[in-house]
Amino acid sequence: MCNRNCASVDRGKEKNREIAERGEFFRRWVVAALLALAAGCHGDGRGEIRVVTDPPGAAVLCNGVRHEGTPLAISRLPAGAYLLVAEKEGFRTERRSVNLAEGQRTLVELRLEPETALALIQSDPPGAEVKFDGAFRGRTPFFLTDLPLGEYRIVFERPGYLPREVVERFPDRGPRRVRVDLVPNTGRLVVRSLPPGAAVLVNGAPRGTTPCEIEDVPAGDAVQVEIQRDGFEPFVETISLTARQTREITANLRPFPTQLEVVSIPPGARVYVQNQYRGVTPLKLNDLQPGEVRVRAEMQGYETLARTIQLRARVPAVEEFRLVKNSGKLVVITEPAGAKVFLNGEEKGETKPGPNPMISEPLEIDLLPPGNYRVTLLRAGFQHRPREVRVEANTVVDLHERMTRRFVPDTRVRIRGAAGEIVRDGMLLNVLPDGSVELQTDAGGATIIIPADEILAREPLRPRG
Repeated sequence: MCNRNCASVDRGKEKNREIAERGEFFRRWVVAALLALAAGCHGDGRGEIRVVTDPPGAAVLCNGVRHEGTPLAISRLPAGAYLLVAEKEGFRTERRSVNLAEGQRTLVELRLEPETALALIQSDPPGAEVKFDGAFRGRTPFFLTDLPLGEYRIVFERPGYLPREVVERFPDRGPRRVRVDLVPNTGRLVVRSLPPGAAVLVNGAPRGTTPCEIEDVPAGDAVQVEIQRDGFEPFVETISLTARQTREITANLRPFPTQLEVVSIPPGARVYVQNQYRGVTPLKLNDLQPGEVRVRAEMQGYETLARTIQLRARVPAVEEFRLVKNSGKLVVITEPAGAKVFLNGEEKGETKPGPNPMISEPLEIDLLPPGNYRVTLLRAGFQHRPREVRVEANTVVDLHERMTRRFVPDTRVRIRGAAGEIVRDGMLLNVLPDGSVELQTDAGGATIIIPADEILAREPLRPRG
């Protein structure tokens, strides 16, 4: 309580002292004014007052009489009291009392303090740096008491906001408030992704997970937006964003491709992925997306196998199909060799000669679906009666077929006889190593062997008709 009361008493004494000093100053000024009225500042005396001001160029009132442009000298002054008042635009007025004796010359030096304005500087939001004509003066809010009078270009700057410039004039000491509203230099992003749940980075900084709305995104011509999700290729886009603009971005994320190798036992199966043909085993596929895929393996003579597999991003997978045979085999031997073999009218191959030229090597026709087949043989000069056979799964059917030669005379042999030349027409069956000829002479199959030393000539016959 004593501290508060004592402080109050001290303030009262200081105020009373200030009032007394002002009263004394006013009293002296009145006296000086009365003397000035009586004597003026240009009397017939011999005294002189020289006035110098810092800065120069001030006007001086001597007992109310105005004199321009310090430094200056006021002469011919009689003895007495004089009140000097120095004035200059932009500076505070200075006063000085001088008692001048008869014939006294005196020098009065006055320092003029610049007149300053009082300014309260504010911004919304606060924290902006403020420059007056390019000179930094503080961060809002702040109060200036030493601002020289005049006109100023005032710039407000704050990170994340557009710079704001105003021009203000401070003509006097009267308090003034300068307040500006700063406009955010940011935009807004609405980010979505398919699938959702992806991390969003703006200029490298994490800003949320899709779907999300991001406020206060710094505006600019190179705002980089990156969207990341495990198992998917990153989505990156550089956009231009202006202050207060809202941009929407939707990213269709692409899964990382994975690798699938398909093998089969036996190899050579046709592979289908999602019902699309992709090749023959062994097969490597490098363009599949993670997730469930349907893979099918097909091969003639084997059961078709299909299964659904789960592919993981960037994890190679191997899928093996052990094919189960569901077909039979037909083995054909012909007499003679060189016969073309047809099954149900479709040519399957030609029998090849074996060690015995009249009997062929076996011709294997594999992977035949179970069922009935009509076997037909075809060879020039021979005839064959078709055979019906049945093939079962996982069985082998052996077929030994003898073909009947068809009688078609193709050779004329001239023979030396006792009574002269003899002519024999028939079908040439064989030419023996010594040059003798085996000739079939009629359709009944009768054959003769003509010794080489009896043959005069052998000529081909033209086909009849």
